[in-house]
Amino acid sequence: MKRKLSRLAIKPRGNLPAFLLFVLILALLVGVVAFWRLTRPPGAPYPQISRGSAAPWSAGEREPLSSGRSLEVVDREFTDLVDHVIPSVVSINTVTAPDREALVRQFFGLTRGPVRPLTQVGSGMIVSPEGHIVTNWHVVKGASQVTVQLSDGRTLPARLAGADPRSDIAVLKIEGEGLIPIAFGDSEKVRVGQMVFAVGNPFGLQETVTQGIISAKGRRTTSEAANEFFQTSTTINPGNSGGPLIDIHGRVIGINNFILSHSGGSEGIGFAIPSNVARRTYEEIIRNGRVIHPWLGVVMRPLNQRLATQLGLPDSNGALVAATMAGSPANRAGLASGDVIVSFNGQHIHDGNDLRIRVAGTEIGSPVTLGFLRGGKPMEASVTMEEEPES
Repeated sequence: MKRKLSRLAIKPRGNLPAFLLFVLILALLVGVVAFWRLTRPPGAPYPQISRGSAAPWSAGEREPLSSGRSLEVVDREFTDLVDHVIPSVVSINTVTAPDREALVRQFFGLTRGPVRPLTQVGSGMIVSPEGHIVTNWHVVKGASQVTVQLSDGRTLPARLAGADPRSDIAVLKIEGEGLIPIAFGDSEKVRVGQMVFAVGNPFGLQETVTQGIISAKGRRTTSEAANEFFQTSTTINPGNSGGPLIDIHGRVIGINNFILSHSGGSEGIGFAIPSNVARRTYEEIIRNGRVIHPWLGVVMRPLNQRLATQLGLPDSNGALVAATMAGSPANRAGLASGDVIVSFNGQHIHDGNDLRIRVAGTEIGSPVTLGFLRGGKPMEASVTMEEEPES
């Protein structure tokens, strides 16, 4: 019994150094981990992995793209274009006195409160160093006071130098120093799909620039305008009227005129008067004090399929002559009531509005060959365009 108890009480002495070595290594490991936790930067549980440059940057941000890219060049071209054009674009503010009916209603107490003048805004562009400004006629029509605000902040009074309601173009005149005119482009060279920019004063927000394309050419409207229009996707809103539509070279290729909209704001369908029409109107007003229109001297009637059948025509294409004015080029050429003009210098005539546009674009004194149908029989007549009588 004694021998067995002594065996249980005696432990081997060789395991103690190994145990102490294990405790020492464990303590060293704990110390290293504690030192790393105390010295590591706060807020970054793991090392950041960066690509490209090794330069330090804030956590969570992406490195900017390198310079010299193609988009950077395009961006610089856009801003240079706008900087070139802005000094030539002006904001137009008009004041229109109350009409007679409103004053009469106020006199008899039929209106609540005072009758105030109507104020409106529009846009325009400087076209000469002498201070001539081209805008839309409807922007200044009936205005008793017109002021122009330049891009440098100056506000100057303007007077009406002349207007052509038929093309909706007006020319204003201001007096000032350091005026920078904008260049006209050739609207005949405009192509569908080309990039354009509208600059103006929509809703009174001066120097607003929008970008789009030419959506179509040769658009006609139901108005009596004696010209066709460019259609553009450029954002145009009230106040843009009269401002320039420019190409990528900073040349004016159109005058912003009106929009089609169900909401009253831009829906991407805007229309501009071709620059050649505006330039011709401006030059004639400066040269003659008014616009001299070419004159054919016919009174037209809409041609529908019922009338075409009665006249023995194959379709309703053409401009139906209702009458000719005494002494007019058409009268002297022998045209008569019932004739249907189907061509103008070899160009097909679709309707009366088409004939009106062709006549408006012809120089006074130019010979013109008219193709027409009389009783269904094709005929021709030669006329010389004359100046429209002032009456």
